Amino acid sequence: MRAMLLFLIIAVFVALASAQCPPGAHIVVARGSEEPQGPGVLGPVAERIKNLVPGSDVESLIYPALFEPYNPSQMAGVAAMTQLVGDFTHECPNTKVIILGYSQGAHVTMDTFCGASSTGFPETAPLPSSFSSKVAAIIVMGDPSLVEGQPFTVGSSDGSGVLARQNPDGCKAIVNKTISICDAGDPFCEAGSQNLTVHMSYATVWADYIVSRAGAMFQSAQG
Repeated sequence: MRAMLLFLIIAVFVALASAQCPPGAHIVVARGSEEPQGPGVLGPVAERIKNLVPGSDVESLIYPALFEPYNPSQMAGVAAMTQLVGDFTHECPNTKVIILGYSQGAHVTMDTFCGASSTGFPETAPLPSSFSSKVAAIIVMGDPSLVEGQPFTVGSSDGSGVLARQNPDGCKAIVNKTISICDAGDPFCEAGSQNLTVHMSYATVWADYIVSRAGAMFQSAQG
């Protein structure tokens, strides 16, 4: 009797876990510095992707997103993103993940998947492929760790970020599933520039492109 009861309890937990796994995409959003907890300016973009890919849901990364002090906030974000992706892909191995990151959230995202190597940040290893293989798309905007010439960069900028990573080779495993958007004038992903309006405009200027590419990359990852 006890064995049967234990079996039923386990079966219920498995069923509940399965019920929480979306049949579409799990969309994770990492907001920018000083945005309140939630998806921030990328919220409407995430909702459009959710509507494009039936059965999807949206989760906002919980982390400080402080501009000052930046380093500990960003490192806390990397720890949170690592935990989130690891836990979700373990619990829902059949659900593909789409990750959107803006500004500090872009830096958090790229350090999670490429490993941290910017000056002033302790070096970390890239997220293991057993986790990153479950991710269909990584789309970031205004990434301070951007390195000029990376193959996944789009936009009008041809510079590097103010916190350019020292080991861009750490990103090799995610090249085919990553898009990093940086436009000329952005003071964070293009060091030396001063046009803050450019940095704040990605969620509107690039919205259609982001939604379209996220949907296409998800479909491609589905096989």
